[in-house]
Amino acid sequence: MNNKKNLISAIILQIITMISGLILPRLILSTFNSEVNGLVASITQFLSFISLVEGGLGAVVLAELYKPINQNDEKKIYSILLECQNYFGKISLIYIIYTLVLAVIYPFICNSTLSFEYISTLTIILSFSTLIQYMFSITYKLYLQANQKVYIVNYCSVVISVVNLLLVYLVILFIPSIHIVKLVTGILFLIQPIVFNRFVEKKYHVKFKIKKSNKSVLKDRWSGFAQHISYFINMNTDITVITLLIGLKEVSVYSVYMLALAALRNFISLISNTYQSALGKYNASGDIKLLRNKFIKLQKINWIISLVFYSTCYLLISSFVSLYTKGVNDTNYFQPVFSAFIILATLLYSICEPQRFLVLAVGQFKDIKLIYIFEACINIVVSVILAFQLGLVGVAIGTLAGISVRFICFVIYLRNNIVFLKIKEYIPLFIFTILFIIFNVFVSLLWKIQAQNFVQFILYGAIIFAIEFLLGFTFYISSEKLSYMFEKNN
Repeated sequence: MNNKKNLISAIILQIITMISGLILPRLILSTFNSEVNGLVASITQFLSFISLVEGGLGAVVLAELYKPINQNDEKKIYSILLECQNYFGKISLIYIIYTLVLAVIYPFICNSTLSFEYISTLTIILSFSTLIQYMFSITYKLYLQANQKVYIVNYCSVVISVVNLLLVYLVILFIPSIHIVKLVTGILFLIQPIVFNRFVEKKYHVKFKIKKSNKSVLKDRWSGFAQHISYFINMNTDITVITLLIGLKEVSVYSVYMLALAALRNFISLISNTYQSALGKYNASGDIKLLRNKFIKLQKINWIISLVFYSTCYLLISSFVSLYTKGVNDTNYFQPVFSAFIILATLLYSICEPQRFLVLAVGQFKDIKLIYIFEACINIVVSVILAFQLGLVGVAIGTLAGISVRFICFVIYLRNNIVFLKIKEYIPLFIFTILFIIFNVFVSLLWKIQAQNFVQFILYGAIIFAIEFLLGFTFYISSEKLSYMFEKNN
């Protein structure tokens, strides 16, 4: 029952997030300019560097909570939560120091015509929401997730997103200041810890009865560090490299393309993440066969959903960007080669999500740390080298190279561990993925979609999505038959 609630809430949240994510940047872009839009995206990425200090603790906490929750071991649960809260309290202090240092240094390293005071104060304001998360929200959020109550977190986020959208629109209408816009957003995040705290204390009576923390309960806190660094690098390398080597206007170009892609990526991740706690529960019960069957089903459905959404995106993204940036002429937003590579990279990223969430659920961080380290190195090196020669395209190729390494290594790892999935079981998925890509490339060469307005764009999108969905459904039925044939031959 909770899985259904989590899934429904995840879908609603992603729809609201997608709508908000499309409207807010457009308001900023049209009210201010590409440089300010790129500046906001860039500062946000640099502020996220502090999450490296977190070291993947959230994933470790979840892995540690599944078993005591399953066994109703309240003492162990409280010990884990208290140690978690203490740790994130220390991170909050480090984050404050990091923000102040960044506010002084960043204005000198970014290629911008804006003043030092403008950039520095915006940096401090943009740090508020993350600081609130670390200080007040994250421990309760992790506990709710481990209890398969993600829908509480999601619905709270839905309310905040809607209220934030309305307030930002009013602020831009009457007081067009990017600083006030982001200050309003930061203050709104205070709602989250209040809701989480009330729900957890009322429902589970968690008030941290143990006053002294037990550090041994999270003795493996650093075991998730390698995967966390890799995840962080893959999510942040692009904008960092573009900021330092290319420029803020190109950051704006990248961020506009990523509006659609990030929305799809987050939507698919939310669906997979909804089942992470379930995978952890199956693993804690010791039923490996059930865990394997559930993972295979999740992976196949996730794979098909990814193909359908990203194929639709591939055919529509140039038209979307053209409409979205209409009237903004301070830089070139038409980047078809870049869009093809970044869509392919994001598609592969989403396909890998069930693998990532499976490893998080079972807590096997140490065994796969070399995979993440290798992926991160490939991403950085290729992105930096090619950025000088190919600009945005080079950065996209670097991202694709890194995530390709992760996918290949995970396929090999899961052949010998956790679910023991044979490589040949991927063959039906590979075959139909190649056919899917060839079909859509062929369509894009024959039909150049140029919507004149967003109504026409939505109409084209509905038609294309329906066709892609039918192909995906055919893909699913055919892959099921092929999988059955492979199993029968064995």
